[in-house]
Amino acid sequence: MFFSKLLVFLMCLWFGAYILAGYGVAPLLFQQLPQQQAGYLAGVLFDVVNYAGLLVWGLVYLAGRSAQGHRYERSHTGKIVAFTWLLLAASQFLITPVIKALREKQTYWLHDWVGGSFAAWHGTSSSIYLLVSLITLFLLLRLLKFEWR
Repeated sequence: MFFSKLLVFLMCLWFGAYILAGYGVAPLLFQQLPQQQAGYLAGVLFDVVNYAGLLVWGLVYLAGRSAQGHRYERSHTGKIVAFTWLLLAASQFLITPVIKALREKQTYWLHDWVGGSFAAWHGTSSSIYLLVSLITLFLLLRLLKFEWR
């Protein structure tokens, strides 16, 4: 019981940091600092928040699987949690390196293979960010029993 409440607390804490980083701090950085410096700091901030999210969502998935066994993997919640973790992993390990490489005018295997502009990759990253935000809000409302049916 304590572990479940701790996980919900960690999810809420991470969600607050995620929302604040993406929709509060990053825009403020670009308003107040030169673009190069703001981009670097925002990248570091997103790295920290994404790694924390991978840890939290990994723990949530493992806790759900531990509590419900293989039924959790087949449940809607289990699939949504796994999908959210995969979105964060794709953002951190596939999309972010392309954005960094394009910003620093370097090459990266995925960009060489797929192509696309900085704006297209940044838009993809922003879309994933929004999707993860909405999924997390949905799951937190369910976990906190704000299920309106």
